[in-house]
This record gives sequence, structure tokens and C-alpha cells, in this order.
Amino acid sequence: MGFRSKRVLRGVLGLLASVSLPQVTKASDLMIWSPVKVAPRTYKTTLGFRLPMAWDVSAGMDLGLGSAATGAILRSSSLATLWGTAIDDHKRFSTIWRREVSLRVDALNSTGTLCLERSRSWTVSENLDMSTSRSLNVNYAGARNAANSITATQAVTVAVPWTGTSLSAIGNLKDVGSVFSSTVSFQQPLAPNLNFSASFADPQTLTPAGNVRVDYRIKW
Repeated sequence: MGFRSKRVLRGVLGLLASVSLPQVTKASDLMIWSPVKVAPRTYKTTLGFRLPMAWDVSAGMDLGLGSAATGAILRSSSLATLWGTAIDDHKRFSTIWRREVSLRVDALNSTGTLCLERSRSWTVSENLDMSTSRSLNVNYAGARNAANSITATQAVTVAVPWTGTSLSAIGNLKDVGSVFSSTVSFQQPLAPNLNFSASFADPQTLTPAGNVRVDYRIKW
């Protein structure tokens, strides 16, 4: 092979390398691979892929397995879940819209969950932010001794950014109107690591349940 032919071959190989390397990098970004050790002798792996679409679409499966000290496989630790999500986020000025569809199917227990959610957050003024969300959850119990359920949830949150104060109201309607529940919660930071929170469950009833907490967080 002459000197000129070698230069041409090197030029072709360099051109192929410059074209193929970005494609390999982009393909690797589409893969989801996350093995973790959740406990001694218990492992979980998430394997999936992302689709280059207008929505952020991803799908895959979660696999898990654990064993006893003797090496025997623990059946209760087995995990095989198929999942898929589709998320649409877009922003216009100070308003953010989000739509999400997610599906999870437990292949071992023949159960599944379908969730449809839509949310919106925006800036009302310099001192006030607001967000709303609506979701619909469909749970299929499969072979388990449990009933299938449909739950509709709506939430509203009002927050003051510079003080960290927030007031939230959540309503749940389960099984097509047969069961209704609601929660009103309040949060107020008192110090950099000190937070006060209070919540009331079913305030529309004569005997609402309340919960008041003061949390102090230490970092080291």
C-alpha cells in the first residue's frame, strides 16, 4: 500500500470515528442501568431505556433477589416489576405545566397500578407562589385478597417563597364517590434546621385528627 493510500485510509477511519462516537454517546444516554445493594445479600437492578420523543418516555423493569446466610433464596425478597412513564414538561413565563402517565405491573403477584397526573405551578406575585395538581390512580389487585380501587386526588398549595411558609389542601375521592378524605397541612421554617408543621385529617368531620410536629435536623 502506497503512502497516498495510507493517508486516504487514515482519513476515512478518522471520519468514521468522528461520526460514530457521538452516536455511541447518544445511545448510551438512552439506556437505564442502575444496580444497587439495598441490604446485606439483597440486590436490586433497574434496567430500561428512554425513547427520543416529544414527551420524556421511558420503560423498563426492576429485578430484585435476596438470599439467607445459608445461601438459600428468600422468596419474599424476589422482585420483578415492569414499568413505564411518559412525562411532558413545558414552561411559559413563570408558569410550569406537567403531565405524567405511569404504569407499574408486578409480574410475580399479578398486580398493577396506572396513574394519570396533571399539575401546574406559577408565580402569583413576588411574595406568593401557587400550585395545583390532579391525579387518577387505578389499582388492580390481581390474585391478592384485596379489592380493586380507583382514587381521584386534587391538591392546592399556596407558598410564600421568602419565608418558606406553605399551606396545602388535599382531597381524595376513592371508589367512585364511596369514600372521601381530605387533609389540610401547614409548614413554617423557624430556623435554618428547625421546622414546624401541622396537619389535620378530615377537617369536614366533627372529629378531625390533628398532628403537630417540630423537627430539628442535624448535619455532619
